[in-house]
Amino acid sequence: MSDLKVPYLPENMPFNGEQKQWLGGFLAGLHTRLLVKEEGTSAQQTVAPAIKPLTIIYGSQTGNAQTVAEEAAELASQYGLTASVLDMDDITLSELASVERLLVVTSTYGEGEMPDNAQALWDAINEQDAPKFNNTFYSVLSLGDTNYDDFCLAGIQWDQRLAALGATRIVDRVDCDIDFEDLASQWTAEVLPDIATKGSVVESTQAVKAKATKKAKSKYTRKNPLQAELITKTALTKAGSSKETFHYEFSLGDSGEIYEAGDALNVIPINRTELVAELLALFDATGKEMIPYKGESISLLQIFSEEVEIRIPSKEFIAELAIRSGDKQLSKLVNGDIDALNDFLWGKDTIDLLLLFPQAQFSVVEFINLTKPLAPRAYSISSSIKQHNNEVHLTIGNVRYRSNERDHNGVCSTFLSDQAKIGDKVKCYFAPNSHFAVPTDPNAPMIMVGPGTGIAPFRAFLEERLATEAKGQNWLIFGDRNSKTDFIYQQEIEAMQASGLISKLDLAFSRDQPEKVYVQDRMLENGEQLFAWLEKGGYFFICGDAMYMAKDVEKALHSIIEMHGKMSPEEAIQYVATLKKQKRYVRDVY
Repeated sequence: MSDLKVPYLPENMPFNGEQKQWLGGFLAGLHTRLLVKEEGTSAQQTVAPAIKPLTIIYGSQTGNAQTVAEEAAELASQYGLTASVLDMDDITLSELASVERLLVVTSTYGEGEMPDNAQALWDAINEQDAPKFNNTFYSVLSLGDTNYDDFCLAGIQWDQRLAALGATRIVDRVDCDIDFEDLASQWTAEVLPDIATKGSVVESTQAVKAKATKKAKSKYTRKNPLQAELITKTALTKAGSSKETFHYEFSLGDSGEIYEAGDALNVIPINRTELVAELLALFDATGKEMIPYKGESISLLQIFSEEVEIRIPSKEFIAELAIRSGDKQLSKLVNGDIDALNDFLWGKDTIDLLLLFPQAQFSVVEFINLTKPLAPRAYSISSSIKQHNNEVHLTIGNVRYRSNERDHNGVCSTFLSDQAKIGDKVKCYFAPNSHFAVPTDPNAPMIMVGPGTGIAPFRAFLEERLATEAKGQNWLIFGDRNSKTDFIYQQEIEAMQASGLISKLDLAFSRDQPEKVYVQDRMLENGEQLFAWLEKGGYFFICGDAMYMAKDVEKALHSIIEMHGKMSPEEAIQYVATLKKQKRYVRDVY
């Protein structure tokens, strides 16, 4: 038996009733802990500390929403909150409906679509029999790009649906453009202290569902980019090709940066010298003019070269151009049919529009205020760091065309091919993509569909499997226009096939025969085997064009599952939904 006495407070102590009650509770708790310690029992078994759970779910295609969600979780503890960060694919609707404190961070993919990892949960919450969220306090942060018509639509829809199901919005939704960092930080700073005052407190013995530990956060961001040295630049397409595709290698120097196969590299470009010169001429400027910009005085040359997007016109600029030009047709397009406006704008850059409507007058400062910040361009990494120590590789196709009697060039693709020289430092930073990754099971089969530059991450996947000596089968389906000029990485691919690393290789060069053949055609030709690989636990990956290729590939996949799985169209849809849920059908499309 213990000799410890239960604490006793004399009646004549100089405290009021409330103070005595608090002190008595404190001493009683202290007595309990001492007693437990003496008897060799865990104090945690007796006293379960209270916590305030916070659930943060994210829908992310490229990793930005995931990063914001994780940063919010790190700050949550300052407000007494215990945060769980969850991929939308990793929580059921019934689990979500039981959450009291909920933050939703989602990007919008393509033309107003949900990110791939958000689609299943979104479909579920939109069912007529979806549960009520009457006990849920929430707020939404939406990431998007104002160049798209359905700006931040995914976040808008989540916000509206939660409210319709009875959830209580505590902080208004914030819609972020491509330069989302500051707005995201402001939203986090406002929402965390507010949501901490809502909901109930639970004992820590209740399970808190949390995301797996993430790797250490990089110190390099868009505002603090890594200066990576360009060490190799090689043309991949041959003379006579209708395309220009380059292979780039960058040294990570002493940065200590690492990445995973499947991640992306954000490259911060410099606007093309000729384009800057054209714009300066339109404003009758030299570039030496000092202009107020973001609280500083910066030369106009630097602003046009490194700070603002001068090639792609912003929606704000187009709307103001319609007003200032007085052009009735342009005004009709801006205020009318979006598709008709997009048809008119197709292939035109900012200078094209200024030349088409010379009656619209802008001062330099007015023009700058109507531009967007020069955005980084995200490229799928085409290397494994396990094979290329302290290096990162990219595979990029140049954008070039002639329109309106002017040559047009992609901002970042031709910055790297035409302006950046070997030895130059290029501003960049990594974008993790936990969804698009080599299977953790080294024996799982992989089916990789990547025409053109879509092969980039699969070069990384194959190098990763070589480095880790993974035994899983690897099936590559690659294609382009002509085999003689467009078979990029041909020697590497054939060597991988000869060594057995590539178990099956199917090629689709569309212009090599009278009838065009595409990657989806090769899938259909090998449908029985493809379905068999899926049934063995295979992973199905797509990388490349989102507008046509990815849709055609998905259509072919459904057809294969229906035919060789002997399923109805509805059953095939469910089969694919299950693959997505299991992270076995993943896309990296653009």
